[in-house]
Amino acid sequence: MSHPPSTIHRQYLILADDLSGAADCAAGFAAAGWRTQVLLDAHAHSAQGDVSADESADVLTIDTDSRRDGAEHSAAKLHHALQLHGAGRTVLKKIDSTLRGGWAAEVAFLQSALGQIALVIPSFPAMGRTLVDGVVLVRGQRLAETDTWQLEHATQEDRPAHMLSNVGLRAEYVALSVTAQGMRAVVQRIEQAQARGVQALVFDVASDADLQTLAQASSEVRNAFSVCSAGLSHAIARLTDAPDHTSPRMHRTAHQGSTVTLVGSMSAVAREQLRFLADQPHVRVHDIAPALLRPSASHDEPQLQNLQQTLLQEMAQGLDVVVSIGTDASFNPAEGPQLAARLAQVLSSVFARAAGLVLTGGETARAALQQLGIHRLHVRAESEPGVVLSQSASVPTPQWIATKAGAFGNAPSLHRAILAIHAKQQTPTEES
Repeated sequence: MSHPPSTIHRQYLILADDLSGAADCAAGFAAAGWRTQVLLDAHAHSAQGDVSADESADVLTIDTDSRRDGAEHSAAKLHHALQLHGAGRTVLKKIDSTLRGGWAAEVAFLQSALGQIALVIPSFPAMGRTLVDGVVLVRGQRLAETDTWQLEHATQEDRPAHMLSNVGLRAEYVALSVTAQGMRAVVQRIEQAQARGVQALVFDVASDADLQTLAQASSEVRNAFSVCSAGLSHAIARLTDAPDHTSPRMHRTAHQGSTVTLVGSMSAVAREQLRFLADQPHVRVHDIAPALLRPSASHDEPQLQNLQQTLLQEMAQGLDVVVSIGTDASFNPAEGPQLAARLAQVLSSVFARAAGLVLTGGETARAALQQLGIHRLHVRAESEPGVVLSQSASVPTPQWIATKAGAFGNAPSLHRAILAIHAKQQTPTEES
């Protein structure tokens, strides 16, 4: 049974542990007409330092950049974000749909800080992420058996309820049969768990219809907060009419020109997307060896300078350029942020001349935007599920920026993002 949108207007605070996920979670609200902002940290106020500019957003999403942090450090970031922006807002904790990072410890902190039961719903069926019998499936394959999990978390526990129990929460899993009975059955199950002192419930999800039922239930129950990927946040956005904003907005036109795509993800999906881009006549792809970006590579500076000049020349010819970080025998996934930061530093002049950026991987996106001095984004739309189109908020003429998690999409996804940015460059945009 479908439910009409509610007319009760809440404000939301979404706490995400990486940038691409933050934008992805906010995109559903933007598509539904909500004013959404993404901050690269809790201190990223407006250019005038005016916190009220952030608070005018219906949906404020903060990237705590905590995916690789230990429990104590991530808790400090979450505490600070709640102090600055939590008052009067409904909290959503955004986690990766494939359970990367220290999400369980973050949920444990929030459960204690908020004094609410955590409703854990990581599924995103539109992207092939479901949860059946308490186990995350990626396009039907158990999470622990996927290449991504093997790359970063081999031998570790992959069942979310067990991961929560391992950080000290009293956690239970709710079978699909409960959700199939409808919203009232789910609310009853949550209230029963609350009465028994359960601190976290993990829900099976097999379809978008299941997500919609859980979104409705989460809006009905008291003293609960949702822990989710973009799947549930999109469902929540569809439940409630966006607030009616009647204040006038200025129109600005983004500058036009070439796009720069930066790929920091090592996933098989990202590699497939790079191969597709290499076949496009107006795109030039450059793969950079990690050795050139490591601290010991100072003697390779001329090669990096040559890359920069080549990219600028190609952009002057009207070409779209792509730079990816490759792998080698010494590669360690933990060095990803350092490699991305170094590459962003090398390419700073290239980024500055780009009319649009396509950034794959949250750490890569953060490194590029920080290099440009961009600390806040206005989320506008999606070019497809999982590929978010935003505009920078800290420059006179905003850049269009597409962000995507590395493992999302199919072969043409990055190319479609480039085309979407070029289309947006032709269209005046309302200022938030």
